[in-house]
Amino acid sequence: MTGVRRYEDLFAWQLADRFKQNVFKLVSESPLASRNFRYRDQLLEASADVSKDICEGFLRCSPLVFANFLDYALGSLAEAETRLRDGVERGYFHDVACNEAFRLAKRCGRATLGLKQSQIKYAAEKRQSRKDENSQVPRTRRT
Repeated sequence: MTGVRRYEDLFAWQLADRFKQNVFKLVSESPLASRNFRYRDQLLEASADVSKDICEGFLRCSPLVFANFLDYALGSLAEAETRLRDGVERGYFHDVACNEAFRLAKRCGRATLGLKQSQIKYAAEKRQSRKDENSQVPRTRRT
């Protein structure tokens, strides 16, 4: 990951953090959602897990492990979106009020998926480079 030294510099993480903040605001402004403790906690946890998983994977310093954590982030994002839609259906939120959260979720999903694909590609290139280096090393015969 050339040029990225902190997880906060990742566009996917920035979008995930904005999504989380937006969801937190929606919940705090909805008395109905706030009173349904189980629903509220599940939605807040899922929305917070997206940025947490991106951060945790980045700090593992391994492209394939990072890609795996990006999968977790995508799963949490899908869960949070689904729970948000459930909140609209239950009358906890107006659909118009959730438009920004859904827009951020879509952008975050695309950015996270792109980041995952780049990590997988980077890992494959790194593996191929090591193979190429090893095949160029002259072998000595033992007698």
